[in-house]
Amino acid sequence: MAFFGIFVAYAIWLGAGFLDINARVLDIHQVAPILILALALVFPLISGQFDLSGASMATLTTYLTVGLATQQGWPFSAVLVTCLVVGMLGGLLNGVLVVVFRVNAFIATLGTSGVFLGLSSVYSGGTAVTPTAEHPLPGWFSGSGSFGSFQSTVPAVIVWIALAALAYGSFRALRRKLSSTRLARRSASIAALATAVGFVAGGSILQVPSWVNSVSLVAGLVVLVALVLWLALAFTTFGRYVRASGANPVAARLSGVQVGRQIVISFVIAGLLAGLTGIVLAAQLGGANPGIAVPYLLPAFAAAFVSTVLFSKGGHFTVWGTLVAGIAVQWVAQGLVVGGLPFTWVPVVNGAVLILAVAASTTRRSS
Repeated sequence: MAFFGIFVAYAIWLGAGFLDINARVLDIHQVAPILILALALVFPLISGQFDLSGASMATLTTYLTVGLATQQGWPFSAVLVTCLVVGMLGGLLNGVLVVVFRVNAFIATLGTSGVFLGLSSVYSGGTAVTPTAEHPLPGWFSGSGSFGSFQSTVPAVIVWIALAALAYGSFRALRRKLSSTRLARRSASIAALATAVGFVAGGSILQVPSWVNSVSLVAGLVVLVALVLWLALAFTTFGRYVRASGANPVAARLSGVQVGRQIVISFVIAGLLAGLTGIVLAAQLGGANPGIAVPYLLPAFAAAFVSTVLFSKGGHFTVWGTLVAGIAVQWVAQGLVVGGLPFTWVPVVNGAVLILAVAASTTRRSS
C-alpha cells in the first residue's frame, strides 16, 4: 500500500504530468531490460544465493548481439543463440564456483562480473559498437517499427486475455483467504485501486482504455518470461526443490533433494535471462556502449527484494511481485523526475528503495 500512497500523492502533486497512462506504459517499455534482469535474480535468490554478475553478462551479450551481426557478419539466428548460450555458460560457471568449489556466491559472482565486463571491453576494444549503413542490424530487430521499437505493439486481444487471466488468478487467491479480516480490508483497497486505475486509464471503467493498444512487443516479452518462470516455480518439481533448497538446505538434502544441482540450474537460468537482457538492450538501443547494463543491477535487486513484501505472505521472493515492484520502482523515480528532480538522483532513489525493502523483508521474516 506504500506505493499506492506514493502514487496518490504524485497524482495530487503532478496531476496530468504523472497520470498520462501512455507515458507510464512507455516507462514499462523502457525499463524492460531491468525487469528481465530482476526476474533473472529470482531463481538464485529463492535458492538462497546472490548473483551479482547479471548486469555484466547483459553488457557482454549486448556487444555480442551487435558485433557478431554487424562486424563478423554472422547469421542473426546464430547470433541470438550464441548470446543465450554465452549467458547460460556464464551462469554455469557461477554455479560450479559456488557448488563445486564452495566459493561464497557473493564473492564468486562479483569476480565473474569483472570477468564478463572485462570480456566485453576486450571484444570491443573499450569503445562503442554501432551498426553501419553497409552492415546494419536486421530491420525486424532494431529500428523504427521493429521488435525493439515502442511502436511495435502486442495485439489488443492478447493484452485483454492477459488481464483477464491476472484478474481471475487474483480473485481465486483472494477468495481462498477471505476469512481474514485483514485480507478483506486489503481486498477493498485493491478494488478501490482498480476503480481508480479504470477512471485514470479511460475516463470510465466501461470505456476501453487507449493504452491497451500501446503495449509494446518488448513489454509483452517481459510478461511472457514472467509467466514461464512462474509456471516453473509453481507447478514443477524443480520449482518445489528450488524453494526447499533455499528455505532449509539441510532438510531438503535429507529429503533427497540434490541441493547443489538446483543451485547450479538456478544460476544457469539467471545467466540465460541475463543474456536475453543484453539482446533486448541491443534491440532497443541499436548499439552497445561500455558498461551499458551495469547501472541496471541496483534497480533489479530493488525490484526483487520489494517482491518479498509485495504479494508475499511469508517474505518470499516472487515472480509477479518482482515484475510489479520493478514497474512501481520505475514509476516512483519517474514521478520525481517529472516533478523536477534531476535524473542523476534516480540511483539514490533506487538505493533507498532497496534498503527499505531489505529492512522490511528482514522484519517480516523475524516477526
